[in-house]
Amino acid sequence: MKKQRKILFLILLVAGTLLDWSSSQQKQDVDLYTIGIVIANEERKDKVAGLKAGLQTLGLSEGTRVQYAPVYLNTVQTLEEERSLVQDLISKKPDVIVTTGAHETFLIQQASTTVPIVFIGVASLVDLPLVETEGTVTCGISNGQMNVIGKRLELTTRLLPDAKRILIIADSHAPTTEQAIVEAQSTASLLGVRLQVEQVASPRDLEDLLSRLSPGEYDAMLPLPSYVLEDAITDCLPLLIDKQLFVMGAYPEQVKAGLYAAYGVSFHAQGMQAAQMVARVLDGVPPADLSIEWPDDVRLAVNATSLSKLPITVTDQQWSLAQEWYGVRNE
Repeated sequence: MKKQRKILFLILLVAGTLLDWSSSQQKQDVDLYTIGIVIANEERKDKVAGLKAGLQTLGLSEGTRVQYAPVYLNTVQTLEEERSLVQDLISKKPDVIVTTGAHETFLIQQASTTVPIVFIGVASLVDLPLVETEGTVTCGISNGQMNVIGKRLELTTRLLPDAKRILIIADSHAPTTEQAIVEAQSTASLLGVRLQVEQVASPRDLEDLLSRLSPGEYDAMLPLPSYVLEDAITDCLPLLIDKQLFVMGAYPEQVKAGLYAAYGVSFHAQGMQAAQMVARVLDGVPPADLSIEWPDDVRLAVNATSLSKLPITVTDQQWSLAQEWYGVRNE
């Protein structure tokens, strides 16, 4: 009897060992999904961080289920240099390419009509035919920025009730600029404020423009949607403080970096939301069946430390407008 038990124990032990080995081999034999990523500027890396965090919660961890092939663009590269980087990425045959904005999406669409594309945060889906472009396989998350230009202007006047002269900064190369200016002017007429629209083509243009301003020349500044302006605005923060110029940004990350205030969806939240879509594409769902999703969580963020450097007083009622606060508020 004892001998039979011993034999049974050995059989179970060997079976368990074989099962563990088989499971281990299956894990090793599973091919990793390759996710290409195209990033236009430094700030948009938070979208990628959100994407990776979202995919991990869905069981798609880096190194075990997926691997990433990132491509980093910057404002000093020529269009041909960007296209070359994109072609290198496509040659790696990724299962899906994630783009962090419209500019990156267009580059991929021009280079391939077969690789599925999921974009994270595009300002206008009316003026930018990302999904409708014939022969492409594109879906993604809107950042809603074209829909909140009026709200950003309204919140500017609620935080600064005396503001009457507002400087609008537009990217002369952004395809949404013309529509964005119309949106801002429409809201300005309702609010009774005067706008001065200035277009810039580069971060250096913006710096030169701000350098020429006199302190108090404008009560506030509103940058319109543009991937070039996203980094440039925060880079110019010391100059903005020197000119005593309030700015209403577009993303909470800008406020975390020191900007006075912003209204929009955080890059990290956009990436988390896009992870759901990427996972479905990897499961075989055609991008055409997924189309577009709108942002889940639009919020006002303010930086108390930066606001304290302006000659303004923010009341408790005005503070209550915000959903995110950074810095230390002076009582």
